[in-house]
Amino acid sequence: MAELVSQGVISIAADVKEGVELLQELNIKKKTISKAILRTVGTGGKQAIRKGYRETLRKRTGKLYKSIRSYVYKNGTKVVFTNDADSGKPTSKDGRLARYGFMLASGYTIQRKDNKPLHFQVDGKWVSAMSVRVRPRNWVEPSLMRFVNSHDCEARIDKVLQQQIDRFEKKMMKGGNA
Repeated sequence: MAELVSQGVISIAADVKEGVELLQELNIKKKTISKAILRTVGTGGKQAIRKGYRETLRKRTGKLYKSIRSYVYKNGTKVVFTNDADSGKPTSKDGRLARYGFMLASGYTIQRKDNKPLHFQVDGKWVSAMSVRVRPRNWVEPSLMRFVNSHDCEARIDKVLQQQIDRFEKKMMKGGNA
């Protein structure tokens, strides 16, 4: 189950309680299990975001697409999806680099520095404007929510749990500790 917690933060809850309890009875660390599950969800989520990127923005590649990453906290409690694509140029307002993912999610205004109008084509006609407001686009959440609520996510979690059990059995057969 997934839900939007706040602006840009999605909470994902999976029903893996039985699997975790089984592995804990077998003396496998909860942190190890959590990290393995979250790593798998992160990989699948990253793939879903990239697929949704193509659908939402109608682009297949670019700095933003290539910079989509996921990582798991060291304590095994969260998976984070991020990107670090920037324009390489400072913005006119405060001099910081323009971050593509943030700009898409929050919207932005395009305006020339010399106060001359912008000229561009819309549907084959030339248009002039002093500034253009680009509406915010939610390009991460819909794709991620679709993945988390899918059977693919459940199958990946089941597969990871089975791998953890197999790994433990293999260690026990050799006489080692988990």
